[in-house]
Amino acid sequence: MRSYSRFLRLFVVVPCLFAFAFVSAQTPETLKGKRVLFLIGEREYGTAETLPEFAKERLEPLGVNASFAFAKSNDRSSPLCHEFEGLDALDEADVLVISARRRYPKAEAMQRIRDWIESGKPTLLIRTSSHAFGERAKGEGYQAPEGHAAWNTIDRDALGATYLGHYRDLPEGSDDAVRFWPDARKLGHPILKGFELGDFVGMGDKLYKYENLDPEVEVLLSARYPGEYDTHPVAWVNEKGGMRVFYTSLGGVDEMALPETHRLLTNALAWLASGKPKVATAPQPRSKEAQGVGLSALESKETVNKAYGLSVD
Repeated sequence: MRSYSRFLRLFVVVPCLFAFAFVSAQTPETLKGKRVLFLIGEREYGTAETLPEFAKERLEPLGVNASFAFAKSNDRSSPLCHEFEGLDALDEADVLVISARRRYPKAEAMQRIRDWIESGKPTLLIRTSSHAFGERAKGEGYQAPEGHAAWNTIDRDALGATYLGHYRDLPEGSDDAVRFWPDARKLGHPILKGFELGDFVGMGDKLYKYENLDPEVEVLLSARYPGEYDTHPVAWVNEKGGMRVFYTSLGGVDEMALPETHRLLTNALAWLASGKPKVATAPQPRSKEAQGVGLSALESKETVNKAYGLSVD
């Protein structure tokens, strides 16, 4: 009986030790000297202000060399809305961070971004980046101009999930609060270092809806509307085909002020920068949206129209 008890203790303790070693091997300190390029092209959630603040306050003290490629304009009627100043820094970057919403770089720049992601280089995508380069029918400036390119399937190709839109705001004055929490089965993942079982963190109520997650997707954070059974993925990693991608739908101004968001992003950057990417499959031949032609607006919106109670972002 005594030897059996010792076996049980080993059975429980040894996996925990491996998990601890796995987490400890990739810490924020491993970011020292890493070069992170932030590609920013959205005005709805304020990441043009919050991400530089995050880099200055959280990353620079860790020795990170952060650079920024901002969209030259937010005017949808101007082609400059789709051009990024500073993208050449991608040649020297260790990690690419994307926070963009329906921007269409010049075809050559779009190909560089796709090749980076599809070849397995570390990429962190924030909130609207699930449709960073996707077209839509409604509104001016939501189709790729001549000589520019869309990537209408970035959600499926990079995130391993289908983006359907975001839920509308809860009624004003509602006492309900949307909260996210870490997956108890994934607490040993380096990106969840510092999170604990039972953590429930308030967040914005415009949850994004995703479906058809690939089997390779590993969900780390989930959320639920009060009183509802369905859960929604909020943060995950995708290593399908050798890619090394982290995505989170967090990204609003209030969410970016949360210490939990700072921890999540810092851990994710450390995980992205310190791990050895798997051997990626060769990038697939470019479909027509990468050639600057673009899928039709109706094609790119087809699945969104099926979602009840959703708003296209």
